[in-house]
Amino acid sequence: MSARVDALAAGYRREVLHRWLLTWAGRLVSLYLAFLYVYLLMFLGRDDPFYISLNLVAFVVGMSGFVTAFYYEVPGIVRALHSPDPALADDAWAAIERLRGELLPRLLVDLNVPADERPELARTLDRAGVVRLTEARARDRWRTIGPLYLAGFTVALAAYFWLLYTWVPATIR
Repeated sequence: MSARVDALAAGYRREVLHRWLLTWAGRLVSLYLAFLYVYLLMFLGRDDPFYISLNLVAFVVGMSGFVTAFYYEVPGIVRALHSPDPALADDAWAAIERLRGELLPRLLVDLNVPADERPELARTLDRAGVVRLTEARARDRWRTIGPLYLAGFTVALAAYFWLLYTWVPATIR
């Protein structure tokens, strides 16, 4: 096997790890915001609208899971099958064949293939079938949108947390 096939397989495994990390990071931040909201509202008795905005931020963090899901819906190794470079497409297929048991079941779930059809397709799907199945979604813009969204969201979330921890509500006597 060529070095490019090894690199494509390693890239897929990195994508799986990054998808898992981003998914769990979003869940943990949402839980943290929920607990912080309960702590501020119930235990400290703060009902300032600024603190109540935590619900909105938690909602946006939860919705960010959609961006993660769409970004990783079609792995880079499958996107390489659609490459105009035939050597890259051949290497991508060799890497997919190597990872067939772990890649295709997840891909079929992400593409919303009915559950009763998945085992048979995962076993028998050929190169043309994978290309045909992923053609529309492999060319979408989520690979461009995802990193931009993550950068903007990270800056906005850090700014919100800074505002949250430096906020001093007005005291009414």
